Parts: sequence; C-alpha cells; structure tokens
Amino acid sequence: MKSKTTNRFLLLFFATVMIVSCVDSVNHNEPPYEGPPKGNIISVERAQEMYNNYSQRRVPIIQEYEDSIVPSKEKFTPTRYVEYDLKTIKQYIAFIEHEAKQAEVDINTLRFYLTNYPNSDKFPNGDAVKYPRRNTFFIIPTADFDGENVGFSVEEIDGKYIAVPVNKRRDSNDKGQSEPEGQVNEAGFFIANSAAVGGSTSLILNDGTAIPPPGTNPFSVDN
Repeated sequence: MKSKTTNRFLLLFFATVMIVSCVDSVNHNEPPYEGPPKGNIISVERAQEMYNNYSQRRVPIIQEYEDSIVPSKEKFTPTRYVEYDLKTIKQYIAFIEHEAKQAEVDINTLRFYLTNYPNSDKFPNGDAVKYPRRNTFFIIPTADFDGENVGFSVEEIDGKYIAVPVNKRRDSNDKGQSEPEGQVNEAGFFIANSAAVGGSTSLILNDGTAIPPPGTNPFSVDN
C-alpha cells in the first residue's frame, strides 16, 4: 500500500515539474513588464504634427522628382509607412537573438535604414521587386566592433559562428583607394565577406507592406 502511495506521489511530483518546466520555457524569452520605454513614447498630437511636416516638406519633393525622371499619366505616390504583423516582428527578434548568441555577440540596437526599391521588376539576382521605385526601409541589428556600433551578419567559418560587421570600408592606407577626408565610402558600405567558408546569414529585415493605397492611414483623410 505504501509503495502505491509513494509511486502516486512521485508521478504527481514529476507531472508538476514537467508542467512548471513547460511554462518556464514558454515565458523564458518574454521580458518582464516594466511599463513604456522611458523617453521613447510620443503623444498622438506630436505624431500628427510630425506626419504633417513630412506631408508638407518631403512628399511633394519626392513626388515631383519621381514624376520628372519617369513620366507617367499617374502621379507617383510616395510611401507613407511600412508595416509588419506582430508575429513577424517577434519571430525576427527571436531569430537575431539566436544568431547573435551562436556568434557570442551582444546586440546593441536595431538600426532602420531609409532606402528605395529600384525602378525595375527584378533585382539583379532575379528576385521580384515588391514595390518598384517606392521608398522603404530595412532593419539590421548592431553590435560593438572595436568601439564602434555597427550592423553585422553572422558567418560560419570552419564550423565556428562569427559576427562580421557589414561596413567593409576600404583601408585608408591602400594607395588609390582612400576617400577624401570627411567622406564615407557609401558605395562600399555593405560588402559581403568573400572570405567566409561555411556561408553567411543575413540579419536584415525588409519587404514589409508599403502604404498607401489610399484610405488606410489614420493620420490623414486624403493621405
């Protein structure tokens, strides 16, 4: 009788441990709630003002320029925002944290680069251009490299994962390769590391949904 009681107790104990372990594993990656990030949340009124400033000071310039280089019966529509569903963002955060952990590097920030899709249906590698000519952005995590906060990729070299900065700037000591003082070599800002043996993993997020079409923006009736 005592043996049966003991077995039942052990079974209940291990079942409880398994349930607690499962709960802990689910919540392990969720940061504790600490309220809104200090100094980063703005009011709706300020957002409206900033939105209006962009509408007045940037949208007409972009529209005029694009219409001048690619004449069309329809006016060019500048992108007003890009969105991702929450699941994608959470998956992206989990992905870059996993890759950074493998490469034993700490992520400092997420950097948003303002960019433009090319005026083409396809990229040079054959991938479809989602929104030709439209402005967009991409996101890249940064880490510390020799005291500089730089975007990075993760590369497998001889079976070891290594964080590699993406800004492969030319060596200023190379003859004929140096840039004028105070200027950045933009053409070579993102250069793939050709020395990688095992392969490179990009951590850059792009191809969200670019808006308009009209009627979807809460900050403007006519966009």
